[in-house]
Amino acid sequence: MQDRYGRDVTDLRISLTQRCNLRCVFCHMEGQPVSREELTPREIEDAVRGAALAGIRRVKLTGGEPTLRTDLPEIVTRIRPHVEELSMTTNGLKLVELAGTLRAAGLDRVNVSLPSLEREEYRALTGVDGLERTLAGIRAAIAAGLAPVKLNVVALERPNGKESPVSSVVRFAQSVGAWVQVIEFENVSGRVDPGIYRELHSELGRLTADAASRAFRVDHNRLHDRPRYTLEFDGAPAVVEVVQPVENPAFCMACHRLRLTSDGRLKGCLMTNAGLVDLYPALRAHASPEELLPSFEEAIRRRRPFFVGPETPAPVPLSVEELRGLAMSTVESRSLPVVNG
Repeated sequence: MQDRYGRDVTDLRISLTQRCNLRCVFCHMEGQPVSREELTPREIEDAVRGAALAGIRRVKLTGGEPTLRTDLPEIVTRIRPHVEELSMTTNGLKLVELAGTLRAAGLDRVNVSLPSLEREEYRALTGVDGLERTLAGIRAAIAAGLAPVKLNVVALERPNGKESPVSSVVRFAQSVGAWVQVIEFENVSGRVDPGIYRELHSELGRLTADAASRAFRVDHNRLHDRPRYTLEFDGAPAVVEVVQPVENPAFCMACHRLRLTSDGRLKGCLMTNAGLVDLYPALRAHASPEELLPSFEEAIRRRRPFFVGPETPAPVPLSVEELRGLAMSTVESRSLPVVNG
């Protein structure tokens, strides 16, 4: 299914919880309004079944930290029959215990946040002394076959010319057989401290140009058309993908994602909560996939690029009825049960 800008929507990012066992300075919590509410495994499965009718084929589980859900293996088992690919983003702290179980349940691969390979810097960025557990979790994920394991590194400005951790993470990735994904720090309103963003945001242009000049193969991820460079690093091949969304209309035009918040709202863009579609009442009533489909269609219709430029096409016009629906799209606060999973 396409949105009004002609973008195919093929991926769903599901936030399972806003709970986390880290306190990362760069965390954007998927741009979701603060909430303690969480969907049940059945409600998540029902949502995915509805999404499949709308043409969504791939699901990524996120948070907060999804491994804090004790019912995560059940969630994976329920979702797997309805999608072509099921992946997860995690901080890796619980992967030693969970990697094998999640692979057996049907999880295909994982992205693991690895902000630094220096213990004290890891602690400063995340609030927890957890580097060794994260590294052990990465190795467990690779051993379990959750491949390709991608190591997420948020590019941050370093004081006094200190070397970026990207080079050391690439070396580690080479040693264990993982890929590296370098991500630009995003200033998500209401979730990221603007002062921290101004202090730590790092422009990725120089890194991208360096990777491009050294690459002997360049591919592109279908998501956001992000460049993926295979280059020689210290005499061995390394795969580095660059995620550069800020002020990048081309990135937005290649976005194929819809998002489901942990409390059951469909969201068209990480950067804004305008035009949320409340799916929870229908999930609570155990609606069929056919009954959920109009909500997905409406959420897709409301999607719009956050960063626009001369190359951004004009949207397909809305009817008067659709315009009225958008004007009344503010989601009212409501009380839902909290899942203690």
